[in-house]
Amino acid sequence: MDRWCIFDSSPRQRPHTSWPITTFQGVLLNIILAIFIARENVSLDLSMRCILPEDKYELLVALVQSCRRWGIFSYPNMVLQQEAHAPPALVYVNIEEIKRFGLALYKVCRLSTPCDSTGESANGGRKDLLTLADLCFCMPDSDELWNAPFGAEFEVLNKSDSLAVARHNGNEKNWISQASSLLHDARVDFDWL
Repeated sequence: MDRWCIFDSSPRQRPHTSWPITTFQGVLLNIILAIFIARENVSLDLSMRCILPEDKYELLVALVQSCRRWGIFSYPNMVLQQEAHAPPALVYVNIEEIKRFGLALYKVCRLSTPCDSTGESANGGRKDLLTLADLCFCMPDSDELWNAPFGAEFEVLNKSDSLAVARHNGNEKNWISQASSLLHDARVDFDWL
């Protein structure tokens, strides 16, 4: 785990280093497969969370911590990560890919909980996982571009451009993190989303 987990790094210290998104996606896929296996062998807690084995939960926490250190869940950082002269379609797809990764990781965090020494759910350990408040970006655009036939991407992208502008990706009011204050109450021990 030490080879991919970032301990002392920030985007400001490493401005020209590409994010290891494919590595992070591979780690996330490993955790998703562990959830499928665990759901067959382990019961769920009252919040319908899967109790992960300790090693898989530690892997999930390390992934979240590394992504936070890189600043991956910040839209301004997503934009800064792109090459200045990259084609607009490539920039668009890269940013959408990072948004979808962030949401997928949030969903996995939402579905996971560590086990304590008795094998029961240990909700206290969830503070290290991703929350809605961490997701400082807008929802991804529709799946239309992802499902477009080869060669038709530009037509779909031109149609999607108006959606992207209307979404105001750079406006913090439209970021997912803004919804967290509406959906989270520290006095209620239940995750609504």
